[in-house]
Amino acid sequence: MKKAMTIGELLVTMSIIGIIAALVLPGFLKDYHNKLYVAHLKKVYEMLDSAVNQACSDSNVSYFYQTPYSKRVVGDSSNAQSFLDKYLKKSTRTTTNSFSVQYKKLNGSSDTAANGRPLPLLPQNSAWAKLTSGETVAFLCGDPYCKFYVDINSTDGPNIYGRDFFTITLNTRTNELGGGQYSATNCLDGTRRYGVGCLEKIMQDNWEMKY
Repeated sequence: MKKAMTIGELLVTMSIIGIIAALVLPGFLKDYHNKLYVAHLKKVYEMLDSAVNQACSDSNVSYFYQTPYSKRVVGDSSNAQSFLDKYLKKSTRTTTNSFSVQYKKLNGSSDTAANGRPLPLLPQNSAWAKLTSGETVAFLCGDPYCKFYVDINSTDGPNIYGRDFFTITLNTRTNELGGGQYSATNCLDGTRRYGVGCLEKIMQDNWEMKY
């Protein structure tokens, strides 16, 4: 007849399982969340890539710098706003509450928005939109680079540059997203604002967040 486990043996077994779970679970959860962030970022990347190419097609040109949406006028965001309104599925115009009022850098230090503005130092004549799929996007264009500042889950956490907040650059001369202006090294710096270079690092690692 098989001997049953005593209460003492059961408690020891449960303690061992608890210790193993405590050691393994944090790493598992981090990996799980990182995969979710990357999946969402890739969706936004593809959405923006499609929007850029459609804008070029509609304007009968080859490159984004040739479209009216790339023309930046000081104090006037209407060209950039027209791009967001026409080519992205927009929910409502963003307010200062559509981005978090505080973000952390990858090194753990805080970066608080100045004067309640959604993004520190971002020019006031940027275009803004909150999308139906939950992202908040700020768009500022110039030549040869336009920039999309994207919080993939709006004000929801963790609100960390390079985790759920990214800068996606557009080379207006090649229509390439995430190329030319920033490198993966910028992301690994850990002190950078806006998650610059983190898209490049993730793409370099075959769409995995390994930092």
